[in-house]
Amino acid sequence: MNYPKLLILIFLFGTFFCFSQEPKRSESLDSILNTINKSTKGINYLISDTGINSELNEVGTSFFKNKYIILSNKKRRHAEVTVNPVTNEPNNNLYCVDIKDDGNLSFPLLFSQALDSEKNEGSISFSADQRTIYFTQESPNNNQIFTLHKADLNENDPKKWVNITNLQVVPSEYSVETPSLSPDGKKIFLAANIPGGFGGFDIYEAPVLSDGTIGKLVNLGPNVNTSLDEKYPFMSLDSKYLFFSSKGHANMGGYDVFRSSVVENNYVKALNLGTDLNSKRDDIAFVMTSPSKGYISTDKQQSGNFDILKFEIKKQENLTQTYTVVEEQSSIVLPNAEVVVTNEFGEIISKIKSDEKGKIRLELDPLTQYTATISKDGYETKITSLSSGDSNKNLKLTQEKAIITEDAIVIENIYFDFDKATIKQESTLSLNKIVEVLNNNPEMSIAINAHTDNKGSADYNQKLSGRRAKSTYQYLIDKGIAASRLSYKGYGESQLLNKCDKCTPEQDQTNRRVEFKINKNNNISTQL
Repeated sequence: MNYPKLLILIFLFGTFFCFSQEPKRSESLDSILNTINKSTKGINYLISDTGINSELNEVGTSFFKNKYIILSNKKRRHAEVTVNPVTNEPNNNLYCVDIKDDGNLSFPLLFSQALDSEKNEGSISFSADQRTIYFTQESPNNNQIFTLHKADLNENDPKKWVNITNLQVVPSEYSVETPSLSPDGKKIFLAANIPGGFGGFDIYEAPVLSDGTIGKLVNLGPNVNTSLDEKYPFMSLDSKYLFFSSKGHANMGGYDVFRSSVVENNYVKALNLGTDLNSKRDDIAFVMTSPSKGYISTDKQQSGNFDILKFEIKKQENLTQTYTVVEEQSSIVLPNAEVVVTNEFGEIISKIKSDEKGKIRLELDPLTQYTATISKDGYETKITSLSSGDSNKNLKLTQEKAIITEDAIVIENIYFDFDKATIKQESTLSLNKIVEVLNNNPEMSIAINAHTDNKGSADYNQKLSGRRAKSTYQYLIDKGIAASRLSYKGYGESQLLNKCDKCTPEQDQTNRRVEFKINKNNNISTQL
């Protein structure tokens, strides 16, 4: 066997394989970044150190009596240090730290001797009145499993916790991690790797019963959970948004922080919080202390040792998107289309009509999924999604067919330039419906009757309606309809549909119309 040639072939194949695979990974990451950047356009996170971090592990958990409770495996003063036999590093313990006015942290002190174990401590959460704590600890028999406990604050000695109880919410061979209570304390969110989920750790919710125990766990579903791990749930103070960390979804690497809106007790598809906040490393334990500030824990060195960072959210002011309403086939702009925009909670945030150029301007917040309902007389109503990072700015409408009655072809109103007989471009689309009906009914002939409102003199309106009727007649001829099948006449203000002295703009618009009357003895087909 010729070994040198074989080695060269192996090298070339390996090189080809590596280079052929890299573009796929790059394209995948580019696609994910494009998706993330689209939904987060207009939002930035200013991230900085908190002054509490060391070369070891610091992870944020929850707040208790104006203190921030963190997990750390730093050396404890005046207490025995326990070591994890697997990593040969000190176990994580709970510390309380002061929060300074600028958000920095300082003076870590052991949180509770009563809750301290010889194993790793896990995340914690408190009831709304802060008299009950829910916490996780590493199982004495298996360092891969954490168990959920609760304890009550001793009324006589606030430094002590009593009635420590293992809640046993899952079978002993499975793990419960990162508990977090809703702001009202009526629900608890947690991560568990029990069977029946979507894979790995999923996030569940359960009611907190009157005695402090936990009710039945309910999986939050595929808009939150994936085949990979989800942990660190955190509900916003207004209970509208669930934040959590996931290795799935549109992910940049490791754990990323996501947000899912809570709509009628259901969870909307989660969105990545963005490239300012998330990285290719693990980003976990996201909590907010106000609508614009909070903390996140990040594995900066990808070594398993986290740092606690503070963030401030900055939103771009007057972030607007401009859309154009158009007819889908011709892309002709459509003025006076009504656009109603709602957010994911069903709240109307804008109700607007497209201008003469078919355009609308909307203020859209990042990370919010909007729904637009677009309607216009003569067109099918369309419902579409909008976001602050939209790149396709055309809202396309589909024309409805003309309606054929016994004596008329009915379409939407025909529009002309003000004080003129020039047909507006959008109305050429409407007149094309008449062309289609006439082409499909070659024996049909029609009379074109134009009407005005009662503004101005009767003589002027009579002449204007006559010119508009003739313009309509000429357009149909230019489209190939024989003149022998058409007649036209202007009626001015003689046949008002709304007879009013001071008409509203809507009443005037109804009076200004072109009607297409079918001459009797025509053979009519309703098949278009």
